[in-house]
Amino acid sequence: MNLTVDYLRHNLPGLRGDLLLADIATNARLHVIPAGQIILREAQHVDHVPLIGKGGVKVIRHAAVDQSIFLYFIKAGETCTMTLSSCLRRQTSQVHAETIVETEILLLPSERVYYYTKHFPSWNEFTLESFRGKFDDILGAYDRLAFASLEERIVDYLRETAAILRRQEIALTHAELATEMAASRVSVSRVLKHLEREGKVVLGRNVIHWC
Repeated sequence: MNLTVDYLRHNLPGLRGDLLLADIATNARLHVIPAGQIILREAQHVDHVPLIGKGGVKVIRHAAVDQSIFLYFIKAGETCTMTLSSCLRRQTSQVHAETIVETEILLLPSERVYYYTKHFPSWNEFTLESFRGKFDDILGAYDRLAFASLEERIVDYLRETAAILRRQEIALTHAELATEMAASRVSVSRVLKHLEREGKVVLGRNVIHWC
């Protein structure tokens, strides 16, 4: 799939400047990734920064064996600030990222990222705004973990997932949801049954229908 300046203008409106867009169109590679594919693992060497053209990615931090903390979604028009930070600091990845729907991802080589930070103020504005937004998302994730009920966290997660998928059917098991909520499977199943009684979800085999 060819990458063009028009594609960038339409799908990544936060990126501005003809020269910057032309350079990205020349040097980035556009990939269409199926849903459920891991695009980055913890401790992986970071040699590209992803920009999301369409679709969505969930970013998770593994706290311990079989324990994870969901951090944020990367939506169309955004980048992964944790990956960007690792790239700029020349560190390995500190997060795990996975597509939740078929996703168009632009992979930008790390050397171009270094070049843009020195030569394109509009790139720095884009990344600064990305850091601000995802910093708020990460704070929100930890606030929810510390102060919100498990039901509130699950409702927020399902609502946002359905919005990114643009459909109500979410392919997700109770065990997978429990891992990402850093909760027990029994607790998550109890909450989902309660939400079903309230008419907020319909539970199926390995699928949750958000109402």
